[in-house]
Amino acid sequence: MTAYVKPINAEFIVPSECTTKRLKIKKTGGKRKVVISTNWLPLYNFNGGDDMVARPLGKGKGMVVELVTDLLTYDKKPKKVYERTYPKRKNNPIETLIEICSKKDIDESFSDDVDDLLVKFEFNRLTITEVKNFQSEVLKNAIKAADYSIFAACTSGVDLHVMEKEHGFSIHSCIEYRPNEKRDKRDLTETGALSVLRNLKHGIRNLFNEDVALIEREQLSKAVEKKPAMLFMASPQCDEYTNIKAASLKEEHINDLSSSLDMSVDMLKIAECIKAPVIKFEQVVGWYKSDAYKILSLRLRKFGYKENLLISSGDKYGGLTGRTRGYAVFSMLDVPFEFEPEIGIRTESIWPVIEKHMPDCRDISHSKSIQDGFTTGRLRMITKESTKSPTILKSQSRSKRYGGNLR
Repeated sequence: MTAYVKPINAEFIVPSECTTKRLKIKKTGGKRKVVISTNWLPLYNFNGGDDMVARPLGKGKGMVVELVTDLLTYDKKPKKVYERTYPKRKNNPIETLIEICSKKDIDESFSDDVDDLLVKFEFNRLTITEVKNFQSEVLKNAIKAADYSIFAACTSGVDLHVMEKEHGFSIHSCIEYRPNEKRDKRDLTETGALSVLRNLKHGIRNLFNEDVALIEREQLSKAVEKKPAMLFMASPQCDEYTNIKAASLKEEHINDLSSSLDMSVDMLKIAECIKAPVIKFEQVVGWYKSDAYKILSLRLRKFGYKENLLISSGDKYGGLTGRTRGYAVFSMLDVPFEFEPEIGIRTESIWPVIEKHMPDCRDISHSKSIQDGFTTGRLRMITKESTKSPTILKSQSRSKRYGGNLR
């Protein structure tokens, strides 16, 4: 027994301005065609048997498909809007579709390497434009970018100094803004940016002294439009992902909007705009275990990047501190990648590094904070036998200019 479902007459609200839909350009046997099969066609007055004409707007600019209302206004033979009936279908038993197969029209409308199209539906008119493929745009940038060029964010420039001096990188652009905090007595928003300029020796194209959450996408895209960067690197704020900051403060800062918990969103925004072939993040271990990082990683991998993650401490790579950090490198380049092997924890004293700076330091042994730390046994000191230094934290108390307590 065969059951048939009759089409149901139904009324739909039609958007008064437009409807949009993305689709793939069809490629068969080296030939391309545009096939639009959707419920939106009859809603915008494209019905089976209607005459239509496709008009190219220029290579890479797309095309317009219009219903023929006056044959005298068109200099080409119209095509038909097709309609097919599928009695056994419960969903969309009547299919309305448009096929554009003319090689001439397609070649005059779309780039040779385009895959995705955007259709804008209006009454009696369709506008079909290209949608740039993120992965192909990134790979184009890999060809145009200088091999060792960096677009950095959330850095005070020390890492840029090392990459410029020791590894031959050029600094393309930098987003650096130090938000004012409640404890600040003066405007410190330019301190990090000044540090960037002080640490560099060979120039920088753009310095954006702006909050990463507020910087405009158009501004970022324009900065790399003619000369893209090969590497985007950033060290997002880590306060919300460490045990050093109390849970009560984390919650308080979410409520008063001073939290940096959402900074992963900003990192994605920058990545989408500048389309660097390689992306590197440096953060505390807690970030890599968070949902924020999982979302960021998932989106980048959906874009086509491959993820490489290293969790290790600096002293295993010859560093002077032993704090454990994570390094995530996302690459779209079709080349092998691996992190350098550990070189082992240093055994010699770091005192020679410290000693030469002693004349520039002031004695704060008398301060209450130092005395309390010594009494409780919590004071972390560098001695002549130390092989590594404690890590200086942003949350560490500040000292008064002349004596007094550390606060």
